[in-house]
Amino acid sequence: SGENMKRALDIDDKEIMRESLFPSANKRNHWVSVPSYSKRSVEEVATVLFDHLDGVSDAGLDAKDSELGWKEFAVLCKAAGCDVVKTRILWNQTDRDLSGSLDRSEFFQFCARQDIFHTVAKMAVEVVNKSLEEKKRRMAADEIFDYLDKNKDNMLSWDEFQPLCKGAGCSAQQALEGWNAADADESGELDRSEFRRFATADSCWGVMKRLHGELQYIKLRQVSEVSDTIFNHLRGKFSVDRSGLFNEDELTFDQFAKLCKTAGATTEEKAKDIFSLTDQDGSGTISKREFAIFCARRDVWPVMEKIHAHLRKVQEQKDKEFRDRNSKKKAEMKEKLFATTSTKKD
Repeated sequence: SGENMKRALDIDDKEIMRESLFPSANKRNHWVSVPSYSKRSVEEVATVLFDHLDGVSDAGLDAKDSELGWKEFAVLCKAAGCDVVKTRILWNQTDRDLSGSLDRSEFFQFCARQDIFHTVAKMAVEVVNKSLEEKKRRMAADEIFDYLDKNKDNMLSWDEFQPLCKGAGCSAQQALEGWNAADADESGELDRSEFRRFATADSCWGVMKRLHGELQYIKLRQVSEVSDTIFNHLRGKFSVDRSGLFNEDELTFDQFAKLCKTAGATTEEKAKDIFSLTDQDGSGTISKREFAIFCARRDVWPVMEKIHAHLRKVQEQKDKEFRDRNSKKKAEMKEKLFATTSTKKD
């Protein structure tokens, strides 16, 4: 149970945190390959594609009340290689109530068709993987932004932007062109959204990815003590995964999920999403370096510091108890020795 897990971790969630560590993590699964046909996989595929076509996750719309029109459905069919005639036939078969739009139930039934599922499942995998890549780019852009924003006003000035250009090896002219391209509203400053668009664009991403890697190295040195302590604690407490294998140098999903649950990621789907973002090499496990990068995230670090402080406090208490027990044993031994010596004299 959750309570047993918290006790095993030696972490008191009331003492450490009162709000979710991962408020923005979405609930979608990350598929490496096309899922096999099942009711659950149909539901997941249909949900991913419906939200993607309708823009629910991006626009913050009410997912329950959303519907797909002909235009959105046609986009899906065109991507699947259907011509207009075939698309119209599929639409008429799917719009069962003849309302002129598709609700989630109708779209679910469409995706559940045996002749349709494999195609839409492949498309859903592409959508999810693309979404994951976009998240990684946004996270990297945010970390670079926070590093450059020296006065912490959530804006970048020209002076704060220039070190980025220097690190990228840009000439003065290239730096100015980059600034003008990023400053879309010509305000003379870059807000976070402007910098995100600039840094995550395909034309810039290669350089930004390299600079982000260098920034991660700097952060790794700063967070290593905290991340190593928590990593070793998790590995020591939960060294056996579901397969029964001992994993000495990596964290399995089961081990990582326990930390996520304690930190506020209350569902397995959220934990999977966070795990996928953290497992940068796609190995299925998390190395110490990957865990340190995770701990260095601006939305994660404050909570990790609290967990580290609590673990240190617990360890100090254990050390004190150990010293007290040893002192007590030594005192008892001295007392027995004194009593034995006195008896011999008598």
